[in-house]
Amino acid sequence: MINVMLDPLPAEWNGYEINTSFRIGIQVFLIQYDKELNEYEKSDALIWLLFDDREHPVGYELQECVEWFLNGWFHDKPGSSQDKRRLIDYDVDQWRIYADFRQIYGIDLSLDDMHWWMFNGLLWNMPHEQSSFQQVIEIRRKKVTGKMGNEERKAVQEAQQIYALDQPEVKKEYTENEKGAIDEYDRMMAEIRAKKKAEKELGLG
Repeated sequence: MINVMLDPLPAEWNGYEINTSFRIGIQVFLIQYDKELNEYEKSDALIWLLFDDREHPVGYELQECVEWFLNGWFHDKPGSSQDKRRLIDYDVDQWRIYADFRQIYGIDLSLDDMHWWMFNGLLWNMPHEQSSFQQVIEIRRKKVTGKMGNEERKAVQEAQQIYALDQPEVKKEYTENEKGAIDEYDRMMAEIRAKKKAEKELGLG
């Protein structure tokens, strides 16, 4: 386990060098929820964001790498809740996050840069009473129960409608043939990129 107070934050996964800027992390997160992209297009976009023209993992290794990049900073146990609701959208929540970082940390996210893990550590540990973002997250997470009075229930439901996010579709389970096709596509795209890179270096492209 990497300790931010003792260790440098990682810049590679299993020997593959990664672009670790928080801006890359935000784009990776947004791509995963982009309904206009199919799985192949998402995979291709993720590779370009995270690795540029460098060597990169393919297939399910790539999925493991993306999961590590997005969530490797988080060290708490996941808990027993089965609630898989999406709680954050970096487009919808952009001004809340930007304003909170300016007010709480004095960081201008339009100018400053930092590791994606550092960004998350700061984002999810902002003091609740000072953070409009954290207060909106609490509203999205709050469950309406029968113990609430009518006024409280109505107020929570109205607030949740205001801050509601589109939820991701349940991912389908791929057959072995489909998994093989995805892996083959990833290998093919890696070969094409390697060929273009070599042609460019030789002045042929």
